[in-house]
Amino acid sequence: MEVSRSPALAYRDVLPFSWRPAAADEPLARWADQNQRMLAAVAALGERTLVDADAPGAAEFERLHRKVDLVIELLGALLHQGRTDVSPTALCLSSEGLSWPAAAGAPTPGSRVSVSIELHPCAPTAWQWTGEVSAAPDGEVMLHFAVMPEPLVGEIERYIFLQHRRSVADARSPGQRGTRGSAP
Repeated sequence: MEVSRSPALAYRDVLPFSWRPAAADEPLARWADQNQRMLAAVAALGERTLVDADAPGAAEFERLHRKVDLVIELLGALLHQGRTDVSPTALCLSSEGLSWPAAAGAPTPGSRVSVSIELHPCAPTAWQWTGEVSAAPDGEVMLHFAVMPEPLVGEIERYIFLQHRRSVADARSPGQRGTRGSAP
């Protein structure tokens, strides 16, 4: 008896994204290491230590934290100056694959493509992987990722879970709608 795997958790976002036909010798091992480091950096950018407002030095800690956030944003802006422009695209990302709206020249089912997604404006690199395009509903391109090393699967699942959780929290909090910025 075959055990069916439930669909992977996914989240939707509009992110800088590009694709190209995959080369036969894509550096998947190098990409896996690079992606893991980048996802760890993105996780660190999202961490925030809560300090009791009445604790000694709390105001100073908060002031320093804001300065570090500013330095990170400035570094992100510098990183983007050196990158080629990629169009923000509506994506649905899971650990198993990716979908995006089809446009003229979109890859056809059965083709192998490599994708690049800028998951965070201050991340040192884009997330890159390869996969095979499958048939999808009209107007969508569906990419099933090539097999990833387990540590990378764990990292991308953790990232997707956190983003999904944030999107749910944003949707439940009317005062926060539309304020999800790119700052760390």
